[in-house]
Amino acid sequence: MAARGASRLVLTMFTHSRCQLCVDARAALAQVRAEVPFEISEVDIRRPGNERWFDEYKYDVPVVHANGEFLLWHRVDVPATIAKLKALHDTGA
Repeated sequence: MAARGASRLVLTMFTHSRCQLCVDARAALAQVRAEVPFEISEVDIRRPGNERWFDEYKYDVPVVHANGEFLLWHRVDVPATIAKLKALHDTGA
């Protein structure tokens, strides 16, 4: 549990097994995580039960949400993502 007053960043990456951009995104997010701590989970949009995400993102993976809100898609710009996540962290969003 995060300390009182500290914000906790939770990222969700929407992906599927044949996504090379997703492999690249994982590597870039590891660089981001070295600067800004966050938890991350992945959602395979092709798995049963994820039809909503498949319909929304079938042409756009990877898509990353931060604390439930859209953050980025396709490619991770490491410096820009660090700046966005630091801003979210600082505002407690």
